[in-house]
Amino acid sequence: MKTPDTPLFVKTHDFNLWLLRHTQRFPRNLRHSYSLRLELLGFEFEELLLLANAQRGSDRKRLLMTADGKLACLRAMLRYAIDLELLGGRQLQFAAESLEELGRLLGAWLKASDR
Repeated sequence: MKTPDTPLFVKTHDFNLWLLRHTQRFPRNLRHSYSLRLELLGFEFEELLLLANAQRGSDRKRLLMTADGKLACLRAMLRYAIDLELLGGRQLQFAAESLEELGRLLGAWLKASDR
């Protein structure tokens, strides 16, 4: 099955690649706890989008709502990167803007699924 190439899927994939590259640079003592959890949230979000794309009706809506919850968790977990000064200013700006855009794209899909 081919991965969709709509903006939400492409930007999610790009964000997860960015996240993986940056969590590898986190201190060793955080790699197996915080880094792993952050990466898993990103992957779970992408997985839910892919599963939702394969569904219709209420099943799709349920998966999209779960994806929205994962995105909220991802935002919350990234706040620790701010508090622990793990990411620089431009990196934080990129992460915040990316998550904002993913949220808007996901919200548009959720709104469209209500119709």
